[in-house]
Amino acid sequence: MDAVPVEEAVWTWERALPLKYVLVSEEWDGEQIVWARCADADGLFVDPTPRRERLTFVGCAPTGRLRKAVERAGSQAVGMDGPVEPVEVADLSLIVDFPVPGADPEAASHHAYDSHHWELLAPVLLDCRPSAHDASLVDVIVEAEIDGPAWRPAEPADARWLLFNGAGGAGLGECRRIEGLYAERPFPSAPPMRLIGCEPGEQLLRRLVRPRADGDRVMLLAVDRSGRVMRIEEHMPLEVVASRPSALGAPLVDLWLRNGPAARPVPAARPVWDAWFEGPPAEPGSWAAFPPEGRAEWAAFAAARQGAGRPLPDPVRHLDGRHVTDVPALMCALGEAIAGPGGHYHQCWVTLRGCPCGGEWPPAPFTLVWHDAEVARRALASVSVDTAGETPYVDDVLRLLARVGITVELR
Repeated sequence: MDAVPVEEAVWTWERALPLKYVLVSEEWDGEQIVWARCADADGLFVDPTPRRERLTFVGCAPTGRLRKAVERAGSQAVGMDGPVEPVEVADLSLIVDFPVPGADPEAASHHAYDSHHWELLAPVLLDCRPSAHDASLVDVIVEAEIDGPAWRPAEPADARWLLFNGAGGAGLGECRRIEGLYAERPFPSAPPMRLIGCEPGEQLLRRLVRPRADGDRVMLLAVDRSGRVMRIEEHMPLEVVASRPSALGAPLVDLWLRNGPAARPVPAARPVWDAWFEGPPAEPGSWAAFPPEGRAEWAAFAAARQGAGRPLPDPVRHLDGRHVTDVPALMCALGEAIAGPGGHYHQCWVTLRGCPCGGEWPPAPFTLVWHDAEVARRALASVSVDTAGETPYVDDVLRLLARVGITVELR
């Protein structure tokens, strides 16, 4: 199997039990090492631990949707003694540029700066006030989940603090500095993951006898009933803290891992995994029964599926809009309309946030008939991710589809 990429291989074992997971790694020369085949897993699906923190954007000159949020908070503060009502802001991204010593900061080159990047997820604006540095600027207090480096480098006076409309989006302003950004943020602990009914490979048997201090890293492949890979979880440390004979019978064992994948799917996603285990969907609308978290997982499965981005040959495609009540539902319905049940429409959706790519054209133009379009327009009326924060999400999607040569008929 070493000549076949892991995502294209068909994984099997000589047992009556269904195979659900495979632990595998690849050597530098492409050789594959199968560490274990497993019948099931416990502890893979975990609710995330909220890690919300407060930041202060000091001396901020906001633009676009961020400026609108500041103005909304400022209008609330008039005549109020206490803090304003929190104002929701779409995900933000932050880049701090530190000039490289000796480099020309005027040069149009990324080599002139050492950049550090953070994601501010689900932010809410808690307060704003005129900045003590400059009356034309504001200090903005934001609460968000912060994902990025914690270590604090020396901060030269000419560092640039830049805000963006989410990862890959357009700019939303600058600040003089951001207080509270550098802090120790250990990854939240999660319960150990147990692999059930495992058939260990030779490499794993050796590690169980002689563990290595530096550990090994593996990929966790989730396979469907036919043995085809349906998801690949990122490289994770293989640190076995306990092993026991499995209740599923000898010579299978249960393995307790100290850590599973760094980002584990939420419990609401498990029914989607179970559905895709039976194979790619054959009936349209199979995603509609799931909640928004499940629909997002469905869209991820569709995106990971081999060949799912190949459009159907029909010059007219039909989008069933009856259940498009959230953004993940729109991704599922659109992928299905363009590439069939379980299909995926490959598109740079960051374009809606201001990505300069302009969107990706399909191989051939076609007409998309969007049935019951008013369902999405009503359900997503309050959703807006464009840089200015003015256009409803559905209108931005329609504009993007038209830009890349897709004719949309709303019904």
